[in-house]
Amino acid sequence: MVGTCVSVCPEPDGVAVASVKRDQTGRAVLQQAAFHSCSSPEDCRHYLEQTVRKEHLQHSLCVAVLPADSYQLMQVDATEIPEAERRDAVRWQISERLDYPAENAVIDLFEIAPFGGERKPVLYAVSAQKNILRDQIKMSGESNLELTSIDIPEFSLRNICELFTEDDRGLAILLLLERSGVLVIVRDGTLYLVRWFSTGMDDLLALAEGDDELLTEQLDTVVLEIQRSFDYCESNFQLPLVSRLLVAQTQREIPAVVSYLNDYLGTTVEAFSFEHILDVPETSQQLQLNRCLFAIGGALRRENI
Repeated sequence: MVGTCVSVCPEPDGVAVASVKRDQTGRAVLQQAAFHSCSSPEDCRHYLEQTVRKEHLQHSLCVAVLPADSYQLMQVDATEIPEAERRDAVRWQISERLDYPAENAVIDLFEIAPFGGERKPVLYAVSAQKNILRDQIKMSGESNLELTSIDIPEFSLRNICELFTEDDRGLAILLLLERSGVLVIVRDGTLYLVRWFSTGMDDLLALAEGDDELLTEQLDTVVLEIQRSFDYCESNFQLPLVSRLLVAQTQREIPAVVSYLNDYLGTTVEAFSFEHILDVPETSQQLQLNRCLFAIGGALRRENI
């Protein structure tokens, strides 16, 4: 794919917008990425329209990334059902797990095949309400963008992982947002695991300014969850431990977070950085880019574009 792709990621308190340009060789360059605090959907739409005009992005292809609280991702059991009938079967299967009528759900499916062994693939369903998707379509259209795909944050981070080609055993990214965190484990383009954490930057910043013992206790919890995730991938997908875990912090760099995880996990832990991986604007700061990782990952998407 040659040209520019714009990604829009609305969030409860604002919107992140990123654009990536690819040349004839497929080399990607991040043109811009920014998060804008918004008080209403109209404010977010106005900011997107301004950005499109300012950056001359009219008629660019667009990937919308759903807010983390606007969809459900769940494991389902339909691998023995013919592919043509799977969506209807899954809609019936998950109907009681939805908090809205199943007929209002848009469902997509994807499989995760074990890395080794003879186990069957695991099937997952993503479900979102039709009106939420309509809002994404409307926002993109009113901003003079050509929407091609609607994605979820987990796959945006997978796209980020694919930039790190030197990690031949795969990669994990821990993104620490304001009030939550998310861990993804990816190898050879396959997203093997997603785990959301209740721990976010607000928790860690408050502890970093005070009692080191309390910070250690909080990080012990994070270490435990990450180790459980690694163990799950090994036991369920026969996936060897990844080459590295990259930690993306978003409000302030707390060096103790990276050093503590590196001391107590069995893989190398480093601060996330695009250096030598992706060309970014000269004035960009890594913390600001981390805040826009979902949007940047969306703009890096290659499928269906």
